[in-house]
Amino acid sequence: MKKFNIRKVLDGLTAVSSPSPSPQLGAKENELIPETLQSEHFQLCKTVRHGFPYQPSSMAFDPVQKILAIGTQSGALRLFGRPGVECYCQHESGAAVIQLQFLINEGALVSALADDSIHLWNLRQKRPAVLHSLKFNKERITFCHLPFQSKWLYIGSERGNIHIVNVESFTLSGYTIMWNKAIELSSKAHPGPVVHISDNPMDEGKLIIGFEAGIVVLWDLKSKRADYRYTYDE
Repeated sequence: MKKFNIRKVLDGLTAVSSPSPSPQLGAKENELIPETLQSEHFQLCKTVRHGFPYQPSSMAFDPVQKILAIGTQSGALRLFGRPGVECYCQHESGAAVIQLQFLINEGALVSALADDSIHLWNLRQKRPAVLHSLKFNKERITFCHLPFQSKWLYIGSERGNIHIVNVESFTLSGYTIMWNKAIELSSKAHPGPVVHISDNPMDEGKLIIGFEAGIVVLWDLKSKRADYRYTYDE
């Protein structure tokens, strides 16, 4: 009688129930899994700006409306109001913001850029926008001053001259304070760029002009002459 081997039968059943994986199936599964990330797998979008602006270059504050404006070297403008209220703007040229001047309690701001342009911003609308712009071609801007509740913006230049801009129309007036009239007529040396301008709070017709060489001039706007001149060695 022929013997029956149960072990061989079980081994055969095991081989039939668990077949080896097909090489073609494994290749297809690998094709479904992307091995590298591509540009279409991503989408860029703005989320939020937080913290102090990068590379700040100028600052101004409106004490009535309590708005802080910060300009940066990349032409950006950040406005901060009450907690949780802030706004971001950008100058198209991307030039550095060298000075900012608020029209106090009027919802407006003047910005002076390193490309010798000045801009008037309207802050009353939801998204601040530039109302007027003015570009200087022959002289570089070094200092700006806007007296409180005044319509005249004083702009000092690298040549030592001061130009006056009407803020309402944002146009140059015909009045210019020339450096050679501001200093002593006997002095032949150039005083350097205008580094400071201040108005007399008791008399809007008086200006203090500071030059890089250390000369300070008290200028009378009405008589168009210097009342006093002060010279410092430093």
